[in-house]
Amino acid sequence: MVDVGNNNYINTIAKATFPNGIDFCKSGSSGRFTNGRTVIDILGKFCFFCYLVPQDLGAKNFTPPYLAPTTTGDIVLKGVNYASSGSGILNNTGTVWGDHISLDAQISNFEKTKETIISRIGRREAKRLLKHQALFVIVIGTNDLLIGKQTTSLQNQSSQDQGAYLKILISTFNSQLTRLYTLEARKIVVTNIPRIGCSPYERENDPNVKGCVASLHQLIHSYNRKLKRLLMDLTENLTGSTYVYADIHATLKDILHNYKSYGFQNADSACCHSAGAHGGLFPCFSLSKFCSDRTKYVFWDAFHLTETSNVIAARHMMDGQELGLPGFTPPYLAPTTRGPVVLQGVNYASGGGGILIHTGKIFGGRINFDAQLDNFENTRQAIISSIGAPAALELLQSALFSVTIGSNDFINNYFTPVVSAAEQKLVPPEVFVASMIGRFRLQLTRLHSLGARKIVVVNVGPIGCIPYERDLNPTAGGSCASRPNQLAQQFNTELRSLIRELSTSLKGSNFVYGDVYRIVDNILQNYRSYGFDSGSFACCYIAGNFGGLIPCGPSAKVCPDRSKCVFWDAYHPSDAANVIIAKRLLDGDSNDISPMNIRQLANV
Repeated sequence: MVDVGNNNYINTIAKATFPNGIDFCKSGSSGRFTNGRTVIDILGKFCFFCYLVPQDLGAKNFTPPYLAPTTTGDIVLKGVNYASSGSGILNNTGTVWGDHISLDAQISNFEKTKETIISRIGRREAKRLLKHQALFVIVIGTNDLLIGKQTTSLQNQSSQDQGAYLKILISTFNSQLTRLYTLEARKIVVTNIPRIGCSPYERENDPNVKGCVASLHQLIHSYNRKLKRLLMDLTENLTGSTYVYADIHATLKDILHNYKSYGFQNADSACCHSAGAHGGLFPCFSLSKFCSDRTKYVFWDAFHLTETSNVIAARHMMDGQELGLPGFTPPYLAPTTRGPVVLQGVNYASGGGGILIHTGKIFGGRINFDAQLDNFENTRQAIISSIGAPAALELLQSALFSVTIGSNDFINNYFTPVVSAAEQKLVPPEVFVASMIGRFRLQLTRLHSLGARKIVVVNVGPIGCIPYERDLNPTAGGSCASRPNQLAQQFNTELRSLIRELSTSLKGSNFVYGDVYRIVDNILQNYRSYGFDSGSFACCYIAGNFGGLIPCGPSAKVCPDRSKCVFWDAYHPSDAANVIIAKRLLDGDSNDISPMNIRQLANV
C-alpha cells in the first residue's frame, strides 16, 4: 500500500507502471500503486520508515525509496521508505510476484541506514534523532492474509489451523518490532488489516456475494485484536517505547458505509480497470482503462485506494480519531495519568478557567492558568524521576506546548451579566486588558523557566459571534456583538507584541502566535463555502434565538448533522470547525500563524 518505488529496483512483476501515479507526476512513474500520493506521502514530516517533508512542497520532497541510487548521504537524514509491494511479515509472502523485500529484509535495510546516519552526524546525534524525533510507520500484514489465502486456502481451513497461522504471524511480528526497538526506534505506528473483503479483487473472486466478501472477516478481526494486544504489551515492556495501533480497518469501513457523504460516487469498483464486473480481475497496468475523475472513486485498482481515500485515512491518523492508545492527550487530573503515560503528553486545560485568578468563579471550582502551571511542574518532576534530568530536559525542549486561554477572562469575568456591571464601570477596558497581558507575561516566562521552548499561543477568537453573546446582545440583530469583539482585538494586538517580546528576551525560545480570531472570522464570513449550513446557531441548545442562553446539558436538543454547524454549543466550535482551525494552525501561512506554523515548529 505504501511502496514508493523500491520494487522498481528488484526482479518482480509487482511494479507500479503507468497509469499508476498519473496524478503524482507527469511521467506517471512514481512507483506508487495509486493515482497520486500514498497515506505516508500525505502524513507529512512525521515518520522515519516514512519520515517525510511537508506534503505541499512537491514530489521531489517526498521520502525516497531505499533502493533508489540517489538515496544516499544527507538525504537519509530526512527519512527513507523501505516498503515493498506484495511483501509481508512472513518471508515467503509475495513469492508469487517474484523478488520481494520482506519486513525482515526491510529492517535489515534500515539497520544499514542507521549506520549511514551515524557516519554523517555521530552516534549521539543519531540516537537522539531516532529516539526522539523520528516516527516509524509500518503498514503490513494484508498480503500475509490476501496472498496467503491463495497459497494456503486460509478460508477453507479449520479455525484451529487459522489460529495457528495467526500465532505464527503475531510471533514473527513481535520479534520484528522488538528488533526495531533495539535499533533505537521508539515511536512506532502500526496499522491493522483493513476490510480486504471489500476490495474489487475479492468481489470478483466471489461474484455471487452481494456486497463485501465475508469469508476473511473473522480472520481479520482476530488478527487485529491480537495485534492491538501485542502493541500494548510492547509499550508496557519496552522502556521508553510507544507502539500505536492505527485502525485503518475502522476508517475504511466508515468510508465504505458513508461514501456519498465523503463525496464519492463509487465504492465497489476500481477506477483503473481492464476486466471484471468490478474491475478487479487484473492489476492496473499499461493497457488498463481509468476513470476521468479519480476523486469520485474509493478504490484506485483491484487492491489499492485512490489518493482521495488516502487523504481521508491520513487525516484520521493525524487527528488521532482512529488511533489506539495513546491517541489523545489525557487530562492531568485523571487517576490513570501517571507513570509512563505522562511521557506522551498531558492536557491541563480547565473549562471556565482563565489567565486571571477570579475568572470563572461563577462556576465554582476551576483551574486557572497559574494552577495549570503548578500541575505541569508536578508532571515535570514525575518525568525527571522516570527518565532522569538530562533526558527530561531534552524531552521538554523538543515537546510542543499549546496555550489556548483568554476568552473566559472576557466571557466569564469582565462581561459576566449583572455580576461584572460594577467592575465594568470602575475598570476601563484598556486597564483590564493590560492586567491580563501583565499576568500572562509572568505565566509564559514561568513556563519557559520550566523547560518549555516550543510554545504555541492562540489568541482570543471573535467571542462576540458565539451564540451566547448573540443572545445576550439582541440589539445586534443577526450580527455579532461588537463590544466583545473589540476587546478581543485589543487584547490580541497586545498579545502579538508580547509574543514577539518573549521570543526575543527568553533564550532558546520559539513562541508562535496563532491567529484564531482571523481563522474563525473567515469561517463565519464564508461558512457555506466551508460546507456549513449555520454560522450562528448552537447545534446543542435549550433556549435563545441562537441557542445560546443555556449551556448544553442532558435536556438539550441536538442537531442531527453536527458537521453542518460551526458552533457546537453556546460557546464552543463543533468538531468540523475544530478540524478546519487545527489544519490552518498546522499548515497555515503567516497570516494564520506566525512566525511559523505548527508543523514547522515541530521540526525546529
